[in-house]
Amino acid sequence: MSASTLNVGTAGMGWMGQLHSRCYRRFTDHFADLEVEFALCTAATRSTRLAADATRRWGYRVTTDDAVGMAASDLDVVSICLPNHEHVAAAVAAAHRGATIWIEKPVGRSLAETARVHEAAKLGGSIVGVGYNYRAQPAIAELRRRIKDGRIGTVHHVRGHYDAGYAADPMTPLTWRYRRDESGGGASSDIMSHLIDLVQHVHSPIVSAAARLKTVHGERPLPSEVGGHFGRTSTEQLGTVDTDDLAAALVTFGDGSLGSLDASRISHSGENSLSVEFHGSDGYAHWDSEKPNEFLWREHGQAHVSRVLTDTSMSDLGRFQPGPGLGIGFDEVKLIELANLMRLRAGRPSDTATIDDALSVARVVDALQHAADSDGWIRIGVEDR
Repeated sequence: MSASTLNVGTAGMGWMGQLHSRCYRRFTDHFADLEVEFALCTAATRSTRLAADATRRWGYRVTTDDAVGMAASDLDVVSICLPNHEHVAAAVAAAHRGATIWIEKPVGRSLAETARVHEAAKLGGSIVGVGYNYRAQPAIAELRRRIKDGRIGTVHHVRGHYDAGYAADPMTPLTWRYRRDESGGGASSDIMSHLIDLVQHVHSPIVSAAARLKTVHGERPLPSEVGGHFGRTSTEQLGTVDTDDLAAALVTFGDGSLGSLDASRISHSGENSLSVEFHGSDGYAHWDSEKPNEFLWREHGQAHVSRVLTDTSMSDLGRFQPGPGLGIGFDEVKLIELANLMRLRAGRPSDTATIDDALSVARVVDALQHAADSDGWIRIGVEDR
């Protein structure tokens, strides 16, 4: 059977838009059995430099001012890799046509915006995959399978942290990530959302939370050009930061277990370390994103915690490597994420973070932000889970 060809549009051609494009190009090298090929048709970016690059490297037709119009055009798949405040308009336009959407997190700046995309996707019959990429790690897939099989018994406590250093330097320019009206929040919604999705995916829905948020660097130099995480050029003029640098939360899960979660974007302990621990009645599991191709494991009968390396029996790792100890990188994880979206599109079993999952995460983030303001516990609705 010949592969079907899907026409692709990519909104935003920065680092993530380029990564999505690489995944579309490489897809059949690793997932030919899914019988899908991609034609890179249209890209939207306001940067003249990135526009020229999108044409030269990827062969896109480029629009420099209309991501929403591109998303609403006759495309099969739309990648949305824009700043947070531009997500919703493009996603709703694509959803109204019933396009398959691959959107980076967070879907919206708020619970209300995420709910708008959720409603549009349901009404338009749009399949949505959200870029909570850590759940696509083969190590996480294996760890989740073992926990769901009860191999560490009943999970009583979940501990997680996300230490990032992209904002540790107070002279990092004040890009959109530090403005609440553009980003929706700081550490609590940017990186904590990854942690929330992962613990809910592996373990159980979060049903209540208490939290504290803190902004450490209240001013930053204004940028001299558009940028995100990695833009470093700035002016001498300072602007006010109104998003949080630190977020700490206590949570309860639907099964009655407890959790402690925290996130920092100003950490000096590591550049990008998401770490989760699951403490069960009969064992223990731990994974750290800085050591993505292994996890720590102890179950009943084991004398000590063991280090487990990923191997070809775990998730899609065998599509990239022939044996254990030969790890994969971030690009390959995003390829697995795309493959899971295509499986979902075909009605097959998939670990994709769906628009339902994104709404669930948005409910928790919203609760954390309200809990920090109210100085109390917030109950989280579960009717849409």
